[in-house]
Amino acid sequence: MTTLMRFPSTLVVLLILGLVGVPAAQAQQQGQQTQRQMQQMKQMQDHMQQMTQLMQRTHQLSRQMQQRMQQAQNDQQRQQMQQMQRMGEHLQAMAGQMKNAMEQSQTMMQNQEMMRTREMERDMERLREHLSDMTNQMEDAVQLMERMTNRVQARVSMKENN
Repeated sequence: MTTLMRFPSTLVVLLILGLVGVPAAQAQQQGQQTQRQMQQMKQMQDHMQQMTQLMQRTHQLSRQMQQRMQQAQNDQQRQQMQQMQRMGEHLQAMAGQMKNAMEQSQTMMQNQEMMRTREMERDMERLREHLSDMTNQMEDAVQLMERMTNRVQARVSMKENN
């Protein structure tokens, strides 16, 4: 006790620093959380743009198949084109629903009350990761459909030329 009495100013300074340090640490933590949320929202925005592009590409595929269906020379070709056209429509609808889910997820991320706890923040990050994976899978599916469409069109063109 006598040692503490000899250094009262040191004790007061340590107490003040301890009290000031807590808010500073909280502010730093909040800043990091805000930065993470901004990065997540940017990634979500990028995925929503990608979904919009996928919707446009699938719409284009469906239009191409619709046009080719009208030009088909027999029922078998028409049926193949119709199946491809319907698949394109379904992929377009899926991309639209996924974009809507991403928009809702972004709205939830912006809700400070919802994102208050670390557990909720972790769950939202996992949801964002799942949506990102789904975006990549959708991209793969659309690329497959584009290849399949090109093959069907090439086969039909070959038959038309023979």
